[in-house]
Amino acid sequence: MTAAHTTLPIPSIAEVTNLENGRSILVRVNDRGPFVDDRIIDLSRAAATELDYIGAGLARVRVRYLGPAHADAAPPPRGWENGDTAASPAPPPAPAAIAPTPIAHTPATAPTGTAGITLQLGAFTDPENAHRFAERLNGAGDVWVQSDQGPVYRVYFGRWQDEASAHQARARLADWGIYESRLVALD
Repeated sequence: MTAAHTTLPIPSIAEVTNLENGRSILVRVNDRGPFVDDRIIDLSRAAATELDYIGAGLARVRVRYLGPAHADAAPPPRGWENGDTAASPAPPPAPAAIAPTPIAHTPATAPTGTAGITLQLGAFTDPENAHRFAERLNGAGDVWVQSDQGPVYRVYFGRWQDEASAHQARARLADWGIYESRLVALD
């Protein structure tokens, strides 16, 4: 999910909250705008749908700057509490990001019929994009790209015997810039 903002650094990560229903999402600020005086941010269609205002076109929101979005998937700094609102100036520079720690996992090999749970981090039609995405997580743990029949390349992370362990790893993936993943069963 992406957004356009007039003053936030590009690229950066921001939390956007719909003040009318309390829903919040994380977006990547990757563009300048909006160029309408009474708006503080333009959101992608996917982001607007998640905030549940797609039919209205406009909503009252709070924007909170979380930090830079690094190409190496380093996380936004922890504890960053200065927010960006309609009346506030651009946020101060963020402190240097700390390298994320590896996530506990089983030995790094692609699954070969073992039962368990993994996290699917993405699905790509271009194998180079899938491998580039997987390389961003170099050092995080057990990451592999797998193509089932057809032109889809899925990026998987880790193997666990129970959902609780997978959910803990999913939460730690935010330290690596991964905010969305899906639990799937290994065959």
